[in-house]
Amino acid sequence: MNNLSTYQNKKSFWNELKQIFTNKQVLVSFVATLVLLILFRIGSAITMPGLTITDSLSDSTQSSFLGVLNLLGGGGISRLSFMAIGVSPYITAQIIVQLLSSDLIKPLTRLSKAGERGKRKLEIITRLITIPFAIMQAYAVLSLAGTQGLVSSFFGQSALSSVPAGQIILLLLGMTAGTYLTIFISDIISKRGVGNGVTLIILSGIVASIYPNFTSVFQVLTGSSQISNQLLRYFSFAVYLVFFFLILLATTFVNGSVRKIPIQQIGQGLSKEVDEMPYLPIKLNAAGVIPVIFASSIMTIAPTISQFLPSGSAGSEFINEYLSIERPVGLVIYTVLIVLFGFFYSHIQVNSEKLAENFQKSGKFIPGVKMGEETQKYISKTLNRVNCIGVPFLACLAIVPYLITMTTGIPNGIAIGGTGVIIMVTGSLDFWSSLKSAQTNYTYSNLTKGLKKSNEGQLLGSKAETDDVKRLW
Repeated sequence: MNNLSTYQNKKSFWNELKQIFTNKQVLVSFVATLVLLILFRIGSAITMPGLTITDSLSDSTQSSFLGVLNLLGGGGISRLSFMAIGVSPYITAQIIVQLLSSDLIKPLTRLSKAGERGKRKLEIITRLITIPFAIMQAYAVLSLAGTQGLVSSFFGQSALSSVPAGQIILLLLGMTAGTYLTIFISDIISKRGVGNGVTLIILSGIVASIYPNFTSVFQVLTGSSQISNQLLRYFSFAVYLVFFFLILLATTFVNGSVRKIPIQQIGQGLSKEVDEMPYLPIKLNAAGVIPVIFASSIMTIAPTISQFLPSGSAGSEFINEYLSIERPVGLVIYTVLIVLFGFFYSHIQVNSEKLAENFQKSGKFIPGVKMGEETQKYISKTLNRVNCIGVPFLACLAIVPYLITMTTGIPNGIAIGGTGVIIMVTGSLDFWSSLKSAQTNYTYSNLTKGLKKSNEGQLLGSKAETDDVKRLW
């Protein structure tokens, strides 16, 4: 029986894949998404004019601040391209607008509840707030790259402070323009392509860095002086690969796990078999990867500010000592932010109030739970219980690389686990779900058009027959 079910699952998977890629509309959307991501990767590989980078810049992006920005930006910092900071400022602006819209600023709260028109206005506000964050992060990246000796020349000058103000402004405007170009590409992907554009932009940078990361791990482990036997060095790399894929499997399992809340329809009678009931699925990781991205974006604000402070000042030392992710205090703050954002964003994704209202309108109910407020409380309570498992797992997985760095000295950019793995798994699963959803939507729309045309044909045929009868008479 197990072999039969496994065979059926494999068969259904290949059938789904065949249906997706034999649908011309889905295939066009998929190819368009792929082309846009390739264009973004090409733009991320072109260094800005006037900058000469050293070979150690790609290795330095494994440090905490540059590593997080490189991850959120889509991998452009390793080449200091126009798209170096990517969508990171936009994500930070989104966090601020969402927090302020949660009953903190009444006009923004009213806009968040005003439907599509309100969402469009909030999007305009978000993009305006993106501008100062983009300028600040661009300057922080250039300043940090200069102080660490990762850029050998700024328009012929050895230090950023020696560069004329006009040329610095050009660099900042160039990176800010690159951010808005990246947002534009992600918007086209979201509207005309397949999947969420921002997630796919970040995912493309992670996928592009897989091979260089594995190469770096291989060089670190096989060149380790702590292991005398060369065979053991290769064995340690094999163990690393095994643990890496185990974490991938665990992350995939958690992202695919759901808590099923049974639902029944009024007038259909009560069913004793729970397995036969339709259900409301609540994911174990309901918030997805968004809490980790939000927390990472928040943690980049303090290091960004420190780049504007004099080197060695009290403020700069405080930020580097207590607000850096690589420090214990900063890591605790990072973990707390992930947990808070996890609970907060899951209630945005699963809106219990709206679900209870829709259930009441459609005549659906949860067996044993009263309609209305009781249903809302039940869904919220269930979601909080599920979050008590999913959110801590998400936080633990995100901080694993930093713990490995603190204990072993292996750079967190190549350590096991972390934000990259979470985004890679969640983004890939979301992309697959978007492909299936697009295939279903296009099939349904084509079927609807076909029925409409056939009905019109029948009406025209009956009208023609009526005209013929009139002519005979």
